[in-house]
Amino acid sequence: MSSTARSGEIAILRAALSDDLARRQLRECRALLEDLATRLTSEELLRELCGIPLPVGRSVEDLSSGVFWFALAGSLDRREGGLPVTPLDAKLDLSLPLKVQMTVQGSLVLRLHVPLVYMREGVLADMIAASARAGGPCSGRVRKLLNSDFVRRVRNALSHGSFSPCVAGLVFRDDDGAVVATPGLLNWLCTWLMLIQLQALAAGARSPHVA
Repeated sequence: MSSTARSGEIAILRAALSDDLARRQLRECRALLEDLATRLTSEELLRELCGIPLPVGRSVEDLSSGVFWFALAGSLDRREGGLPVTPLDAKLDLSLPLKVQMTVQGSLVLRLHVPLVYMREGVLADMIAASARAGGPCSGRVRKLLNSDFVRRVRNALSHGSFSPCVAGLVFRDDDGAVVATPGLLNWLCTWLMLIQLQALAAGARSPHVA
């Protein structure tokens, strides 16, 4: 990395660390994730969603395609002997640090894009919203997470392609500035998004939703 690029990343990190609003939004998101870390390892969300009919005109296939694409994106982070394997290995001799960065960050971007952008207004969001309105406490927390300021800013940046890698992880830019998230936090978010989708799919695939 050139000294100019390094200086630019340091400036971004300093700005993010001094942004009280972004730090508060990140703390609120972490608190929601910590709460859901307990709730989603039980059947609480599944039980709530089992009482919610699929939206009119939607089918369980609308859920399964998103879940499949999410899992497919996660499978792109492949390793052999602890080293990343990429589609470019036979064509480009990339340095190990660059390969690791591209593999980890690329997998995160794709896993975030599917549930936050592609499935944002789909059957999953409709089921969660209906369950939250019916008083489901776990559904309410999931809905709050998906509509939280931090997740909203990540979603907007993904939608507009205004994100980039940095030494700390990924930078997401919007009209309010930039938020920086580590791979660990983003992977944690992806894990719970996957469980939310799987439990919604399991609920949607149960009778009487499916013949």
